[in-house]
Amino acid sequence: MKKIFLLIVFITMSQLIVAQQKIFEGASFEIKYPANFMVKGSLKDADGFQSATFRSPDNLVEFYIFSPYTSGKATDIVIKPREKLSSTKSQTKGGTKITWWTITALDGSYSRSYQETKYNNAGNWVIGIKYKNASALEKYKKEYAVFKASFYTYGD
Repeated sequence: MKKIFLLIVFITMSQLIVAQQKIFEGASFEIKYPANFMVKGSLKDADGFQSATFRSPDNLVEFYIFSPYTSGKATDIVIKPREKLSSTKSQTKGGTKITWWTITALDGSYSRSYQETKYNNAGNWVIGIKYKNASALEKYKKEYAVFKASFYTYGD
């Protein structure tokens, strides 16, 4: 009986996380984000925003998405003078190359982690999260997983 109760509580909480979402429509994509996050469009072209950030109300995390219509460079997330590249990893499978990297502030005040997916035939997109510390990352990991899973590009 206790297991059934816990399962019901888990399902209810999962639905609450998903139910409290808004949809951001970029130039060639859409993505769901927590309704209480503040949205800011970034790189823009004639069709709309190619990238955007979504900041938590407590300023502990900021989600990021970049998805140009065909392919492009996420110039709004390049390494800044007071940052360093702290890790990077790549994997190629079929016609797709995935690269992960983390950028850390030199004073240790935050880290930014990204994943870029590039397709051989054309196109790329980047998704990421900026976080103050490990506990902030832990606090928002479920919301970030929902954010990542909700990404949809109109070219697919």
